[in-house]
Amino acid sequence: MNKLITIITLLSVFLISPLQAQEKRNIDSLVFTKFYSKVLNEDRKIVVHLPLNYSRESSKKYPVMYVLDAGKLDFDTSDRLFALSSSGLVPECIVVGIVNNKNSRERDLTPPFMQIDVEETTSPAGQGDRFLSHVEAELIPLIDSCYRTTGYKTISGHSRAGLFVLYTLIERPNLFNAHFCFSTPAWRFDNIIVHRLESSLRKQQMSDEGYLFLSVGENENANIKSSFDFMRLMLKKLNLKKLKWDSYVTPMANHQTNPIYSTAKGLMCWSKKLMLK
Repeated sequence: MNKLITIITLLSVFLISPLQAQEKRNIDSLVFTKFYSKVLNEDRKIVVHLPLNYSRESSKKYPVMYVLDAGKLDFDTSDRLFALSSSGLVPECIVVGIVNNKNSRERDLTPPFMQIDVEETTSPAGQGDRFLSHVEAELIPLIDSCYRTTGYKTISGHSRAGLFVLYTLIERPNLFNAHFCFSTPAWRFDNIIVHRLESSLRKQQMSDEGYLFLSVGENENANIKSSFDFMRLMLKKLNLKKLKWDSYVTPMANHQTNPIYSTAKGLMCWSKKLMLK
């Protein structure tokens, strides 16, 4: 019976549309916020998705899921959480979608040890270090001051944004408790980010148990799939006690559809391993 309930719930996750899910929630569950970043010297925007009963349960606190590339993956994540948490399969969370400024995505989400353009030798290096400082020093404190948060934080990213997610694990291993990477092009510049991650994981001391979810579409290009396999082998070899991880090859998915199909899988794996022991 429990398996049947789970199957029905997961079907609802994939069949429900963003509009249908949003209609079921209070209109106040979406908050669009604009603020000035001193670190980046520019205005930034975020989209905050509040849980269904946030305004009704005035004393309850929630984990926060920070989602890069707001406008797509944050709505998908919020919708999957809505369906799964309603069935008690994952905890309710606040979702914060981080909006890209015009022409800022490549600059912000590329680690500083990688060039923005993989094919252009004179391409500038990424400024992911500045963006990480902004997230740590400005965005997270803003959310914690405005909303009821538990202090538990996750970060999610698709494609280039997945590189930034891995970069946060390298540079600030205790900033986020869980990391979700969808279709990450980790192969760039001879898998440099995988090598950097391995070196960092060997040295770092994580204060709490962390989690990493990796997914790739079955129909993605050979480079992304090969680096996905390379990273899995690295993690198996390290066998870290404080970093739990899962990997998933999404059937019939390509680069664009993989995060849509595998977000629910990642949330279920995360919840099972860390949150609902």
